[in-house]
Amino acid sequence: MVAILSTSAIPMVSASGCRRLVHAVLYEDVPAVEEITYPTILKLSRMLMILAAHVPQTPKMNELYAILETNREQGMKLLYMLQRAGLLHLLSTEMKEFGNLVKPDKIFLYDPNMMYALGDNANTGTVRETFFINQLSAIATVNYPRKGDFLVNHKHLFEVGGKGKKFDQIKDIPASYLAIDDTEIGHGNRIPLWLFGFLY
Repeated sequence: MVAILSTSAIPMVSASGCRRLVHAVLYEDVPAVEEITYPTILKLSRMLMILAAHVPQTPKMNELYAILETNREQGMKLLYMLQRAGLLHLLSTEMKEFGNLVKPDKIFLYDPNMMYALGDNANTGTVRETFFINQLSAIATVNYPRKGDFLVNHKHLFEVGGKGKKFDQIKDIPASYLAIDDTEIGHGNRIPLWLFGFLY
């Protein structure tokens, strides 16, 4: 029998271990590759903690910048620095042109382990979506669609949910699929969520 990867089995790294890893990325890895001052590292760390409390929703960015005592330009640079550091996934409906930082439509922590270590809102739906984008983003382009949860490679539309999830939100859309948690076997365009774990 195939073991089902359900959201209850996702936390594989201890919360303290994950926090130590995040600290090492922010205070050791980022300064090794970016020209960044210590006060900016503190802002970067604070931004991550604020976002961890709000994912997957996008907080009001102007309020975030005000809390961090920074402007939009520096705030956007910090946001994309967190993405390059492998701490966030930034989703946008637009394509990001070279040199043009687009305000994301949705922000996710990099993986479900970080949700349990840094935030208080590790609800099942968010864990499922975070797992999905974590697995797909390594091999595909993932955007935020107008309908559904994720648009993969500008073609395949996915809605992520539990085994009772229906096609209501993405019905009549070509190349649309459900990524379903708590199910072992898929059928048609219903794909078990755990299968996406083999893409990493």
